Amino acid sequence: MLQRRHADAAGHGAGIRDGNGVMFISHRGDVQPSGFLPVSAGNVRTDDVVSMYRDSPLFRRLRRPDLFTGRCGRCEFHSYCGGSRARAYAASGDPFAEDPLCPYEPRRGLQRA
Repeated sequence: MLQRRHADAAGHGAGIRDGNGVMFISHRGDVQPSGFLPVSAGNVRTDDVVSMYRDSPLFRRLRRPDLFTGRCGRCEFHSYCGGSRARAYAASGDPFAEDPLCPYEPRRGLQRA
């Protein structure tokens, strides 16, 4: 895998933090971490949007990149980047898995499945 310097890693995909500072509300009212991540935390018709963002297990876990798995979980830049949770979900069915399109190979020794 390609090793990247911090400046390069920050410029590539930095800020892709689905559900961390942003949320998407679908045309049906479903509250999702992004428009590309079709996992719902609730619906604005029945639930308080602020409570969903602050308290739902989905959004709370998305704000904990240390709980991500694979390379994203080991990556020393996961607090800055976090990878694409939508791409992780599309590739594996798990929004907390590694971003399959990230070329960076983490230097961390911590191994998460």
